[in-house]
Amino acid sequence: MRLPLMGPPVTVERGPFWWMRAALGALGTAALGYAVFGFLANVPLAQLIGVAAWLAAALVVHDGVLVPLTTLAGGGLSRLTYGLRPVQQGIVRGALLVGAVVTLLAAPLIRAQQVLQPSGPGSGANHTVLQGDYVQALGILWLVLVVAAAGFVAAVGLYTRRSSVKKTRP
Repeated sequence: MRLPLMGPPVTVERGPFWWMRAALGALGTAALGYAVFGFLANVPLAQLIGVAAWLAAALVVHDGVLVPLTTLAGGGLSRLTYGLRPVQQGIVRGALLVGAVVTLLAAPLIRAQQVLQPSGPGSGANHTVLQGDYVQALGILWLVLVVAAAGFVAAVGLYTRRSSVKKTRP
């Protein structure tokens, strides 16, 4: 599959709402500056070092674990979704990526729930901690993702098939 070549940037004249984009950009920059200033002013130095270490670890995990795994999974998915169009492949990949990330986020909650709320008589479980049924919620999420992705893949397939049919009558 060939990737389209990127051309030089096209210069666009200012549209009628260029000022709105500039104002929103300035507002976003001001809000970000206010948040950073408030964070630095109200958080002790020891916690700032902890936050910096956590952000560095998150960067290492993202670039060293998540990106290679999703790249490998994408290569495997291109074999599994061979007959689909690129848009349909993107829908399948996006749904699987969302499901995988949510599963990765829910796994510690599910494990903590098993540890903190053992079942059985006399277990002394604290039912006020981790009240949700995370396994059921995760199963429902995967079911919704599968149904939504299948629906979108089918809709894109029908749309592209109908738009590619040439009319024989005027």
